[in-house]
Amino acid sequence: MKPLRKRHLEIWITLAILLPAGIAVAWLAIPEQPVQKLLQPPTSTALPVVLKKSDKPNYTVTIRRSTDGSQLQLEWINKEVLQYPTATIYAGTAITTPPQAKLIGRIEARGNWYFPLDSTLSATPGNTDHFILYDFIHQQVIDTINFKP
Repeated sequence: MKPLRKRHLEIWITLAILLPAGIAVAWLAIPEQPVQKLLQPPTSTALPVVLKKSDKPNYTVTIRRSTDGSQLQLEWINKEVLQYPTATIYAGTAITTPPQAKLIGRIEARGNWYFPLDSTLSATPGNTDHFILYDFIHQQVIDTINFKP
């Protein structure tokens, strides 16, 4: 039937125009990718003066301070991939457990981690500093780090 063929031709011509136009509009409507932001603050740099250092097979822990002595910093360097993905660092005395100790921070993967220490955790040469590496999911102490003068 001639009217049906004519209507069919009109539909195909309309689709030939609208389909590429629809693809172009859809491509232009794609939003720009958001800038990826890390949940953790950017890595700070290590303070210049090394006060104490503890070297273990899997990691190295260093207490650093600024040249004027106003800032203290705990530097954690993972040499290998951490076996405990929920590892946190606590500071306290030899008899404190993580619930009573002060939370310093969480370490995750291989690399360098820097944590500021407050003035209550004195790193003067006469003191012994005690840090606890704790897995809060399994609720177990992974390791303890004791800095002795």
